[in-house]
Amino acid sequence: MASKTISNNEWGFVGLFVFFIGQAILGGLVIIALGVTRTLDPFVLTSYKYGLVIEGLVVTVAGVLGGLLMPIILGLMIKDPIRFIIDEDYIEAVQFGGLIMKSSSFVERHPREEITSIELSEIVRYREGEEYSVYTAKLLGTNGTVVGTLRGIHSTGVAEEIAETIKVELSRNF
Repeated sequence: MASKTISNNEWGFVGLFVFFIGQAILGGLVIIALGVTRTLDPFVLTSYKYGLVIEGLVVTVAGVLGGLLMPIILGLMIKDPIRFIIDEDYIEAVQFGGLIMKSSSFVERHPREEITSIELSEIVRYREGEEYSVYTAKLLGTNGTVVGTLRGIHSTGVAEEIAETIKVELSRNF
């Protein structure tokens, strides 16, 4: 069996990159446009005719660098997995840091061959006054022993896809 990757809501991180970088590019282009048309005088480079254009370029470059760095810093602080990778031998839960660094602290590995069923539990969390559900999947082996636990699953559909891929039964405990 070839390895299969199951996404666990990674579009949120792509959205962070687009949000931060988009603001930087848009702000820089506005400053550059104002500098080319000479609508505004330069803020710092007042002795140059097109000083505002240079300032706009600096804002754009600094904003893009910050827009790349900020989501990476936020992603390293979040401990929920971004994706699950299932191959012949293991199930891996990969956190955001595992996408950019090859460190075992960002990857949880569980042996696949011992798993006979999956028990799904719901955990209710609160963020900014609103509650949302996150799921935990216990990977059960023979005689009900716990082989491992997958934490931070964002939807029951992801858990169902994991169970379907490894061909085991999924039971819900909520």
